[in-house]
Amino acid sequence: MVAGVLALLLAACIPTGSLHKNNLTPCLVVRTFPGQSELGRYPLGSGNGFSLSFVHSVSVTPVTDRYEVVKNKIVQTSETFMAHGAGLPSSADEPGGLRWTQENNEFCLTMVRPIEKLVVRTDRNYKNRLIIEDRTVNLNQWEDQALLISVDTCLPL
Repeated sequence: MVAGVLALLLAACIPTGSLHKNNLTPCLVVRTFPGQSELGRYPLGSGNGFSLSFVHSVSVTPVTDRYEVVKNKIVQTSETFMAHGAGLPSSADEPGGLRWTQENNEFCLTMVRPIEKLVVRTDRNYKNRLIIEDRTVNLNQWEDQALLISVDTCLPL
């Protein structure tokens, strides 16, 4: 038991810049914001991508934001949605925007947008979800609040 706790403490002290060169598994960490209490730690798995999905508060339609972890930093790669609403992109001129498409009743802005601090405001009415490969984390399992999503390390398997 003591050895397991010690291993957990040591893993928490490893800087995120050394994740890949030390063969450690990168994780997404969900914390309260601004309080920073850790709520969950989720391995990225074989890929470096994840998504956040929610129901837009104005258009009441689904939105999916896709991200990649690049050198232990989060980069938004696209936003897909069905209806224009407040806060949604309207052209490829958005920051980091590369291409704007419309297919099958969906709009998509493809981008390369580094995210300095990924803070998500949750609300049970809007079905906030974190999707990593085939795993879905219900972000509404905690009270409605702001959540910080960052990259850190998981314990080696």
